[in-house]
Amino acid sequence: MYKSKFIPFAFLFVLLSSTGFSDNNPFFKKMQVMGESRIMRTRIMIAPVISFYKINANHASNPQQKMSGLFSWRQEVRLTHKHNMYFLFGAEYMVHGLNFNSYYFKPDSIQLYTGSMNYTYSLYVHEIDVPLQLKLCFNHENNARFTPYFIAGYHFRILLDGNLKVKQDGELIQKTFEVISFKNPLFSKRNNPFVSVTLGIQKNDLKTFRKAVFAEVTYRYGFSPYLLKDTFTPSSLYITGNHLTIGLGFKF
Repeated sequence: MYKSKFIPFAFLFVLLSSTGFSDNNPFFKKMQVMGESRIMRTRIMIAPVISFYKINANHASNPQQKMSGLFSWRQEVRLTHKHNMYFLFGAEYMVHGLNFNSYYFKPDSIQLYTGSMNYTYSLYVHEIDVPLQLKLCFNHENNARFTPYFIAGYHFRILLDGNLKVKQDGELIQKTFEVISFKNPLFSKRNNPFVSVTLGIQKNDLKTFRKAVFAEVTYRYGFSPYLLKDTFTPSSLYITGNHLTIGLGFKF
């Protein structure tokens, strides 16, 4: 009984010994072809965010960007046998923010817009974005070490609660989780899309066809300004924000 169980393992050992363990043997070449033919890959990316803000000059002034960043998880689906067209979908978390000067109205006070905006606001916006993108490569990923590419996309945005601090002469007078909404909502006050264009370059692993590293620059254009509205803020505090991300990622 013991000998009969040992025979399959002995046969497997002889087979592997005869083929060898070199990357050039037929067994490993077959595995490479299998890797090359995979339809779906995963892309992980981190990126700093450069934001371009424009604020309602009647109620605020001097917008200055705060440190911002993005984390992206996307699935990449190959659409052609030529390895030059892909569909991407997934989820991204982006946090961005700005400092600006504005009014602050204390409870039960009369809201007078005197032009004296001597309160400093510090705002962070958190959002979840759902990208739907089409990627076009300038050469084939399966036979080139470097592949430049272009991506165009549509992103559905979901705003989370923001972080807001208000100071006067350096003294903190307000700190709160703030509901940030869109001036022109889509399905709800926290939903609106933006479109994006991306230029990138990818370094391919031609030995296994399974891994790659990439760098890409993406410009994101939003269709609606953000709206910050609370009892102590001006009534029409609109903030237009478009974003540039410079990402570095890994594909597997």
